[in-house]
Amino acid sequence: MIFKGVVALAALSAVPVMAADKVQYGKVPAWVMPPPSPTDTPAPAGAAARIIYSDVQTRLTDRGDEVYTAYRIKLLTADALAAGNIATSWNPDAGSVTVHHLRIIRDGKVINVLSKSRFMVIRQEAQLEAAMLHGMLTATLQTPGLRIGDELEFAATILGRDPTLGDHHFGFSALPPQGNPGPFRVRLSWPQEKTVRWRATPDLGQMVPHPEGGQMVLQQELRDPKAVVPTEGAPPRFNLRRLIEYSDYTDWQDISATMASFFDRAAALKDGSPVRREAATIASRTSDPVERAKAALILVQDQLRYVYVGLNGGNFRPANADESWARRFGDCKAKTAMLLALLRELGVQAEAVLVQSAGGDGLDQRLPNPLLFDHVLVRATIAGKIYWLDGTRLGDRSLDLIPPPLFRWVLPLRSPGAGLEAVVPRAPREPQLIAVLDIDARAGIEKPGKVKLDHILRGDGVYALRTTLSSLSKDEADRQLQSYWRNQANWVDATKVQWRYEEDKAALVLSLIGEGRLDWDGNASDGWSHYLNGAGFYAPSALKRPAEQDQDAPYAIGFPRFRCYATILRLPPLQKGHWNIVGRRMNRSLGGVAYWRGLSIRDNIVRSVMSSRSIEPEISARQAAVLNAQINRFDDKMTRIDQDFTLAADVGKDEPMLAKGDAIDWLSSATPCDGPGDPSGVPMGL
Repeated sequence: MIFKGVVALAALSAVPVMAADKVQYGKVPAWVMPPPSPTDTPAPAGAAARIIYSDVQTRLTDRGDEVYTAYRIKLLTADALAAGNIATSWNPDAGSVTVHHLRIIRDGKVINVLSKSRFMVIRQEAQLEAAMLHGMLTATLQTPGLRIGDELEFAATILGRDPTLGDHHFGFSALPPQGNPGPFRVRLSWPQEKTVRWRATPDLGQMVPHPEGGQMVLQQELRDPKAVVPTEGAPPRFNLRRLIEYSDYTDWQDISATMASFFDRAAALKDGSPVRREAATIASRTSDPVERAKAALILVQDQLRYVYVGLNGGNFRPANADESWARRFGDCKAKTAMLLALLRELGVQAEAVLVQSAGGDGLDQRLPNPLLFDHVLVRATIAGKIYWLDGTRLGDRSLDLIPPPLFRWVLPLRSPGAGLEAVVPRAPREPQLIAVLDIDARAGIEKPGKVKLDHILRGDGVYALRTTLSSLSKDEADRQLQSYWRNQANWVDATKVQWRYEEDKAALVLSLIGEGRLDWDGNASDGWSHYLNGAGFYAPSALKRPAEQDQDAPYAIGFPRFRCYATILRLPPLQKGHWNIVGRRMNRSLGGVAYWRGLSIRDNIVRSVMSSRSIEPEISARQAAVLNAQINRFDDKMTRIDQDFTLAADVGKDEPMLAKGDAIDWLSSATPCDGPGDPSGVPMGL
């Protein structure tokens, strides 16, 4: 497993065994079956290439996993000539690669490319810009003399054994989701006396392993397969297709216990450890466990720069905390080990947990496999409250302001072992965006209004944006902000732009001051009207999928998402009549989204606050049907301000917080964005 970035090898198998920094050449192993026979189906008109066969055979042995990959393709157009750029990658600390053949078949004659050409090996740290050191080697060969009409045939075997978890076998084999003529085969074999669990996605049909020469063999071959039809809009677990997974782990507890031992050793501090001295310094400043945990997290985030290290078996095994502190860098494993060491010294209950940063939807339906995780962090429990502490983040200055986790499952690392645990999705407490537009139009309808616009931004990307702005000169920062506001509010002529970062609120505030003309309709005789900026919802889109797809599957929605827009309009005085609001308040949920809009007009000042917040990551097909049926009745009309000559002003009852008027603190956690609900949970009364 590579935390913070996973490298895929041939057939997605476990990482490669015998250290080798050169390409080896040899015959096809005796255990490999002959390639599948070709099909007669012609290539689609205009196709660049035609697959003669594609074959992946994986053999689990005491030496490691041997993954044999072979293919033969016919090049039909110039677009296919790039297939002659052959490349294969492996980890020399953990495995080797053997090339068996590279041939060109032209007019029935076989040209042995390897008789005159050899692969060139390069060390290619392809993700150095992301501070990742994989130590992978890449062997490349540009097939000489390749022409349109040639057939290209290649075969190689990667032998792999992870240096940390080498006694186990785990991985995946996949068949292509595209629809192509030709035979496509995957084959998995293991010794009969060994217990290997396997699972295939339902679209591969009935599969049964059979004994063959002392091996158990699981095989599937698709001939001229049609393209996979995804279930549109469904969560990821519903679109796992044409995949075989295998593992010899008994259960998740086995992985948990093994990994826990790594982190326990890495978090153990030596006598006289400088990390222990750092913990003592923190302890001398405060006895509050929350403040202690915060200080430990800040230390790891700020003093240990992120560098992924997968060299020398470091893919699964964390570096020792003292070692990481000495070199002042480490990946998520190292940062977690150091954070655990600090928290244990400080008396804070904490444990490491493995997660899948993309969410891990459906992880509970998978076989136990370390490759299903790509990140590790700390779960601390203080006074019964859980805090998710991620040393690879930056800028966390309040544990309560750390965004809710996106992952759905965690694997706690405990010495007795632990099973997967579900993480209940939680809607964000703070909006990722609060846009506050204050327009002073009291000078008159014919004159430009004075405009003040603030965007309050929160979320994972905000700290990086703050760092970028901090590195710019004032003139360059102003130019960047001017460009931002032209895209956001091009009707305003800016006279001043600025930004600030509220560290204790984890919020970046971008501000604009300027002038802009409002769009007024009407005239002095018939009356004036104006559509209020930022006071109208877009109706949600219908959630539907074609009839041939699974109609009972749920729909994934944008989660987490919480945005809030506030508009204050100070209206000009009228000689006749009065100002009135034409618009409706809203407080409802539909399709997994909570909608709130409050309106108020008092003393010629209009105030509108509206927000939309996703409250769950997915909705059922039944909920989608309800949404579709109610879209036509969804209030997507813009709020309008009218000069009214007859009716009384629609003052109504001020919404909670709107009555505070200009005293509203938009950086507070108790803004009107939540409406009358509990700001820590789903708005009430929906």
